[in-house]
Amino acid sequence: MMYIIGLGHTLKDLSLNALDALKNSNEVYLESYTSLSNFKIAELESLISKKVQILNRKGVEEEKSFLKENTSLLVYGDPLSATTHLEILQEAEKKNIKVEIIHAPSIMTTIAETGLQLYKFGKTASIPFWTESYKPESFFDYLEQNQSIDAHTLCLLDLDPENESFLSISDAISRILEISKSRKSNISEKTKFIGCSRLGMKDALISYGNQAELSKINFGKAPFCLILPGKLNFIEDDIIAKY
Repeated sequence: MMYIIGLGHTLKDLSLNALDALKNSNEVYLESYTSLSNFKIAELESLISKKVQILNRKGVEEEKSFLKENTSLLVYGDPLSATTHLEILQEAEKKNIKVEIIHAPSIMTTIAETGLQLYKFGKTASIPFWTESYKPESFFDYLEQNQSIDAHTLCLLDLDPENESFLSISDAISRILEISKSRKSNISEKTKFIGCSRLGMKDALISYGNQAELSKINFGKAPFCLILPGKLNFIEDDIIAKY
């Protein structure tokens, strides 16, 4: 049996099922490139009394040395939130390796802490880093599609765990407004967003406001996410007004 295990937001999110699987595995791997760790690897190793091998993007998507029996692959958040992890299931099936999924909290559900109702979210957008020669705008299509049906949009902000760099909430809003201006969209400097940092953790921060208001907020350490609300009902409006 191979296990794909969600780490959740913190080590304390590991379930009893997860701890049993980790302690019974011959090898334990950690996929390290889809999120920033909020704990030291030594803490995890001490918890499970086992060495944890770190995998970068190439190790997960190309080399796949972890695909074998009696192995656990740890993933930040929930195991199946990213397309890459679904592809691992397909590869395991080809090798006749049975896989057990052990779920954990993820940003896809923790965003309910903002007061927005989960069933009213549309497509999730990922906002990437920009360079002078590379400024993709495809994520903005999702914002427009969701706005057209009054749905909320969760924006996942790009990060580089190896260099501990990340796209800030302020920069993400600037990207959105720059594209909106060129496309003559109705998203403007007056549009209100919900900026979030470290959701699911004890020091989570949620703030609601327009670009000028959110740019004054110190959101602290990543991970960050940004939400463009769609049409609010009276319950949602009452809750987010407190932020």
